[in-house]
Amino acid sequence: MSYRHQKGVNMGKLRTLDEYLAEHEFLRETANFNLQLEQRFADVQPLDLPSRDEVLKLVNADEIPLLQRDDFSPKILDAVEPLTNLPRELSEKLLQQDNLAVHEICASSRLNETLTRKTFWAAVDKLVPDELKLWQRDEWTENFCPICGRRPVMAWLKKLNEGRARYLSCGGCRTLWHWRRVGCPYCGNVDLERIHIIEFDGKRTIRLDVCDECHAYLKTYGEDDEPNIYLRDWATLHLDLSAEEQHLLKCGAVELE
Repeated sequence: MSYRHQKGVNMGKLRTLDEYLAEHEFLRETANFNLQLEQRFADVQPLDLPSRDEVLKLVNADEIPLLQRDDFSPKILDAVEPLTNLPRELSEKLLQQDNLAVHEICASSRLNETLTRKTFWAAVDKLVPDELKLWQRDEWTENFCPICGRRPVMAWLKKLNEGRARYLSCGGCRTLWHWRRVGCPYCGNVDLERIHIIEFDGKRTIRLDVCDECHAYLKTYGEDDEPNIYLRDWATLHLDLSAEEQHLLKCGAVELE
C-alpha cells in the first residue's frame, strides 16, 4: 500500500513514510489502521472557534482547557456526535477524561474501548483549527494541552537559535506547546540526577526521557526536520514495547488513559 496519494492524509514528506515502513515492516498493519482512521475524517471542516488571542486569554485566566469549558464543550460534542455515532454520555466522559466512566460505558455497551477512544480523538483532532495547535514560548506553561486538556504523549526538541526548545505533543488533538527544557511533564521532577535518557542503536532521532521519580517515560524526537512521522505515537510502538519490558509507565496515550 502506498501513502503518497491518500486524500486528506497530511504526512509532510510522504516519501519518508514509505521508506520508514519499509524499514519497520512490523508497523505496517498499525499504520494502515491509523491512516485509515485519519482518512475517515479527512473532509471534516474545523469548527469556528475563538481567535488565537481570545483562546490565550481564556485558558490562561483560569487554566481550563478550551474544549473542557462549559461554553465550548457542547459545541465540540455536537460536532463529534454525527461523525462517530457514539453515545453522547460516552463522548462527554471522553472529553472530560473520566477514564473509569469511559471503561464502564464501553463495557456495558460492548464497545471496543481502544477503538472508541481512537475514533473520538481522531474526530476531535480534525475539528480543532490548525492555527490553535502550536503554542510558542510563554503562551502556555502547564503540563497539559491548552486545547483539550490531555497530557503529552511525546516531545519534540526543535532547533531554536543556538539551542533547542522542547515542545510537548498532545495525545488527543495533537496540539504542540512549548515547555521547559528540563523536567518531567508528568510529576514535575526537575532533579537531573533523577532523570535519564535511553537511546536505541546509537541513533539520536528518537529516545526515551525517563523520570526516576514516577517511572514514566516521554518519547522524544530530536532531529531538526519537521517530525511528520515521529510525532505520531503509533510510529514508535516498538519503543513502547521496549519501555514496557523495563517496567516504565506510558502516560498521555489515547488508548491507555
